Amino acid sequence: MLRLILKLATGLGLVDVHAARATTSMQLADNPRAPIPLQASTPPHPWRAHLLWAFDLMNTASGGRAHGWKAPALIELRLTQHQRWQAGIDSRWHVDLIRILGSNPSSDAGDVQVLDNLSAHHTWRVYRAFWQLGDAYRHWALRLGWQGYDESFGLVPDGGDLLNSSFGQMPTGSQAGMPIWPQTALGISARWHPDALYVQAGLWSGVPRDPGLPQGWNLPRRGDGSLHALELGLQRHDRYKLAVGGWTLQRAHAAAQAHHGIYALADARLLALDTRGHLVGFLQWGQTQPWQSAVGRYVGAGLRWISPMHGRVSVGVARAALSPAFRARHRGSARAETAYELAWRYRLNPHLALQPDLQYIVHPALAPQSTHALEVGLRIDGSF
Repeated sequence: MLRLILKLATGLGLVDVHAARATTSMQLADNPRAPIPLQASTPPHPWRAHLLWAFDLMNTASGGRAHGWKAPALIELRLTQHQRWQAGIDSRWHVDLIRILGSNPSSDAGDVQVLDNLSAHHTWRVYRAFWQLGDAYRHWALRLGWQGYDESFGLVPDGGDLLNSSFGQMPTGSQAGMPIWPQTALGISARWHPDALYVQAGLWSGVPRDPGLPQGWNLPRRGDGSLHALELGLQRHDRYKLAVGGWTLQRAHAAAQAHHGIYALADARLLALDTRGHLVGFLQWGQTQPWQSAVGRYVGAGLRWISPMHGRVSVGVARAALSPAFRARHRGSARAETAYELAWRYRLNPHLALQPDLQYIVHPALAPQSTHALEVGLRIDGSF
């Protein structure tokens, strides 16, 4: 059955067995907020240090709770090492020390889905610190250490240019308090990818902690519980990705309040025009029965046009719907919050990129009395 699916995909032009594997490594260097998935490909190199930064200017031009400019920012020191052992095993070390600065645009717009994915509590923190083993052909990978669930699970690669956090991690999971940007947790994740079919699983400490808050440093403690995740899918280079997955977040002190979620996603190349560019699209769906978060169901979709001459243009729609239980307790709330986003990312040179961004949020903060918010902004980011 799997061979039949692959033959059909090849006939439709979805599968290119000779496609370059440089896409992932290009995206990693292209955006400081890009995840580091388990199948990431980079050339072997000794220990290297990189300084990455991103700065946003966001203004709630109309609607929302308040108007005015907000300016979240990120500074990141990245240490990496990649060596290939004689047995054909890849060994990778990766450490990210980050500092988040500035203000939060969502406080003005009132966005539940978080309209700017840089915004977070101000502090220095070790965001990633892991060791990864795998084979040279990327058929399997094992990662140990501090890492985020959103690095590889529920990930649509072609949603990475959009600034609204929903396109990086569905709010059905992010609102549950799982380890995601920028609060990771100690965990282990593994991926088996012999051909187009892949399976990946992960286990984390259930409470991601934030240094600088009373919780203390990001070390597991008794009573944290655990997060379990499993994803099954089909993926071929940058041509397509189809996946279904599920997760369970359980606190040891609240066994009866386990939080479960399921999701499905698709990300595929839709149109290719030789060297002029290509069009890709994605669709994501998630559902949960939350005991902490208000969001019970989520649907997101988007398109991205990639042109060697003009950069990347992305458009996305993200709709987060309240759970029935939350609506019963908050009868004045809107049923859903919907965010529309348009972004254009253009790289000026290998070290600097500009990204104008426009968002329109319907029922921000799920409050029907709030005027729909119009957000205009600009991201400037780079690396050295």
